[in-house]
Amino acid sequence: MLAKDLQMNTPAKESADLASLLSIHRDEIIARWAKKIQNFPNTRYQKFSLGDISDWLDRDLKCILLTLDDLRNSPVETCLRESALRYLSEGFSMYEVSKGLFLFKQAVMPILQTAFPSGSPAAYEAIAKIDTSVSELICQYEYLFSEEFRHLAVYDERQRLAESESLRRTMAALLQKLNLDEVLEIVCSEACRLTNTTGSAVLLLEDEWLKVSISIGNPLPVVQRIPVTDTLAGQSLNLGKPIVENSPSEHLHAYHLNPDLKSLLIVPLTIKGTNIGVLDVVNKPGRFTEDDIRIMGLFADQAAIAIENARLHKQSEQLAVLEERQRLARELHDSVTQSLYSASLYVTAAQRALQKEKIDVAADNLQNLRNMTHEAMLDMRLLIFELHPPILEKEGLVTALRTRLESVEARAGVRTEFQVEGNGQIPLYIETELYRIAQEALTNVVKHAKAQQVKVHLIFNSKFFRLRVWDDGVGFDSTTADQSGGRGLTGIQERIKRINGVLKIESTPGKGTELEVSVEI
Repeated sequence: MLAKDLQMNTPAKESADLASLLSIHRDEIIARWAKKIQNFPNTRYQKFSLGDISDWLDRDLKCILLTLDDLRNSPVETCLRESALRYLSEGFSMYEVSKGLFLFKQAVMPILQTAFPSGSPAAYEAIAKIDTSVSELICQYEYLFSEEFRHLAVYDERQRLAESESLRRTMAALLQKLNLDEVLEIVCSEACRLTNTTGSAVLLLEDEWLKVSISIGNPLPVVQRIPVTDTLAGQSLNLGKPIVENSPSEHLHAYHLNPDLKSLLIVPLTIKGTNIGVLDVVNKPGRFTEDDIRIMGLFADQAAIAIENARLHKQSEQLAVLEERQRLARELHDSVTQSLYSASLYVTAAQRALQKEKIDVAADNLQNLRNMTHEAMLDMRLLIFELHPPILEKEGLVTALRTRLESVEARAGVRTEFQVEGNGQIPLYIETELYRIAQEALTNVVKHAKAQQVKVHLIFNSKFFRLRVWDDGVGFDSTTADQSGGRGLTGIQERIKRINGVLKIESTPGKGTELEVSVEI
């Protein structure tokens, strides 16, 4: 740019041209500036790498470029505040920051000497503007380094730490819940608490609609679903950012035309770049603030993870139920149906023997028929218990296993022993998986082990839960069975994985079997 061109420009235009010039040479300026600062003696800068210093100077240069426009505008204030907080957190003094800013002029001089003729009015004007900008920044930093600002910064930091701790506790509580309804209720309750609002709702995405999955407080949504298109919630999803309406009556949303609605904050629920819905909070006393938007943005990220986790758990449960039904159908065909067919053959054989007056043959067939129907009854009893664990949900694992031993193993002529050590509660989904594991082990005892005795031992501890099933049956080669997936070991291992448990099996042919499952609580 020629000097005479600069002289013809207005002051605002000159500042803009100077800012553009510095922006073009940004990397060169920062590199030269950082080296000068790092070599400045007896300052904290010497303790940091050129990369760290360059990061700080990049923000300072941004502030300088903004001041060439207007020091009072909001971007400059935000930029300066963030820089001051960083310098303060690293222990810099105002003297050190001032020295660093004064060195900016030396770093930028080679650029100015190339751009403007030496000694020209344009060159003097550019240098004067840079001096003014640096001086103004130093004045602003002096306030930001004052005791008043330090107190404000400490308060702000404590506030954010408190919010972070609150979010951490909330997330821990959410991840412990796998029931979707419970998760949604916690999300809405915590959203109201964090923003001091009177109501909240979660709308989950279904095709091109947002369905109200839960709502609490007041006012409540007046519709149960809204389209994604042409609605505030849909706009929030499409933009990927919160939307605040402190006068929301003119726009289409779930509370449309509800006279009790005063203010509305909608935050998108997104996980791994995929929208799953929105979180609403309504009617904050006064108005929603930037802090509300910030804290709800952080909370929504965590809420989305918890909601998706609960939904995936529900889907896995549904899949597990389907697989269980298919397995029971195969069991029914392979055991009970075959037993009944064999029984019908023994009946026919007995009839023919009686017709030929072969009493001994008929008696043998009737005995085989009796054994076969007894086996079919045992198989049916096992299938009934597998299809619906009795009183598991109502009275828990201990009562369910005791009832199972009395109803199946004891009736099959196996001596049973049941011990419970300690007491405690474990989540229902873990209880269900443990019951199924014990069920499979006990079924092996009845159908394959030829055992005379079986012992079931439950151990409750504050840190873990342990289940042991022992029998004195024929045993098996655990290595071979593990490789082949026989004796139901594949199903047991899959259930162990679902609850993050540890499985231990000890068995030797002729010496019985012991199965142990440990789960951390």
